[in-house]
Amino acid sequence: MRVNLSQLTNPNAVMGMLMNLATVETDPREQFAKSEMPHWIPPGVAPAETTDEDWILRVAGISTELADRSADIRACLTAYSQAVANKRPELQAVALWQRVSASALRHRYNALHVQAVRELLKEEPLIDIVLEPFISVVDRDLAGINEQIDAQLELRAKMRSAVASEFDAAFTNRAAVRLRMTRSIADQYTTRLIDDLAPSITVALERRAPELLPVFDEWHRRFEARPLRLEDVKPTSTRVRRTT
Repeated sequence: MRVNLSQLTNPNAVMGMLMNLATVETDPREQFAKSEMPHWIPPGVAPAETTDEDWILRVAGISTELADRSADIRACLTAYSQAVANKRPELQAVALWQRVSASALRHRYNALHVQAVRELLKEEPLIDIVLEPFISVVDRDLAGINEQIDAQLELRAKMRSAVASEFDAAFTNRAAVRLRMTRSIADQYTTRLIDDLAPSITVALERRAPELLPVFDEWHRRFEARPLRLEDVKPTSTRVRRTT
């Protein structure tokens, strides 16, 4: 029997994030032909000097993104199904579909992933709390989930733009080059909005978008008040985000 996605009772927010994470661009040919840098290039790494080396490194980058995305998908779905869902799938079935033992599932996620999933399911989730434990999840992976998150993403984009403009003004429009970065310091693939940019955003918004400052201050307050932080949770897997 064919089932329409609209018939499912799983929360739209969890389904939306998982579907977005499962969408990965794995063919490097188009960007390679246009000499465009892929978004998965590691921060602070210069492009390869030869086209042969560039090709190899791009494919290596794809493999890393696939591994990180797989880890995040497993962490999100396992945390939801085993610790958050009201009607939880049978434990053995979840383990079999991941080709691990039921006892090994606890290594797929930790308490911070549970906190992130619960935050995602709130009526007004704070995106930074959702992103915190994941390796590869960025703002765009939450796009299209619901109107509340999309509205927050729009404000976040404006805040990032203000920070980028502030850095460009300070470094004569060459901030990324001067800081030896492949992308803007405000790029979602480079930095987390609150965790990494809080001091810079406050200054940038005061100068360039003061109407957004109270919004950011409230987000910052909520982020600092979260029950668990990255440093509070001991990693149970090799592919988890860690404090630097």
